[in-house]
Amino acid sequence: MEDYESKKEKLNQLVRDHLEGGAVLAFSGGVDSSLILKLASLYRKDENDIVAIIYKTETSPNGDLENAQNLAREMKVKLYEADISVFDNEAILNNPIDRCYHCKSFLFEEAFKLKDKLGYRYVLDGSNLDDYKVFRPGLKALHDKGVVSLLKEAGFSKEMVRDYAKELGISVYKRPSSPCLATRFPYNSRINTQMLDAIDKGEALIKDLGIKNVRIRLYGDNTRIEVERKDFPIVMENLDTITRGLKDLGFTYINLDLEGYRSGSMDEVLEDKDKVELNPWLAQ
Repeated sequence: MEDYESKKEKLNQLVRDHLEGGAVLAFSGGVDSSLILKLASLYRKDENDIVAIIYKTETSPNGDLENAQNLAREMKVKLYEADISVFDNEAILNNPIDRCYHCKSFLFEEAFKLKDKLGYRYVLDGSNLDDYKVFRPGLKALHDKGVVSLLKEAGFSKEMVRDYAKELGISVYKRPSSPCLATRFPYNSRINTQMLDAIDKGEALIKDLGIKNVRIRLYGDNTRIEVERKDFPIVMENLDTITRGLKDLGFTYINLDLEGYRSGSMDEVLEDKDKVELNPWLAQ
């Protein structure tokens, strides 16, 4: 417990330090960036010491923007909304294994432009220590561009983030992760942009049945649904609703993954050496 308390104080101090000179926070509305935004709103000396930016892209799940707007309003922090077409970048559209590197590099250009425009000193994000333990090539892009990850520097795990967010009364402290929709397609296959909205709506349909974690992965005409194994009975009880709903959205062959939900399941086909090359922290 003392370790947790000391890390909380370290994070508090890091936030205070990085408000000096002004900071732009890449804000998704998830629990990680919400914790940083909340602390910044508490420790700022001037309301303009911190601003947030959210990227509005074709791969953003529906609901993320409204959620972020509500949180920024609650915390009285200005939110900039950057409309970006990520598929203008062929390196993203073709979905190579380092797609996330290209995407983060592309998106964070907007945060740095805003930082320079405002004359601020830092660009912050909400990556936590656990993010560095899994395959996330985008982290190298953030490192290369000079983004500061305060949660990682303070040694905060995801569990610690949720605990501290709960203590501070942040409404999204239990919110599941909401990764970009590009993660629903296998690597090295061109992303079917026409199905992004269908995937988002299909996952929402299944969540409406009371299932928290859902991923719909698309392989051409084949659809693979991931839910936690404990939720298999809910799926079985609602087979007709799910299959009819998904077919109405344009899905053809619909399959349930018997291994169940797991974050980053598309990475299971990658070689360890490729993962380490693109995300060097995995070797540490």
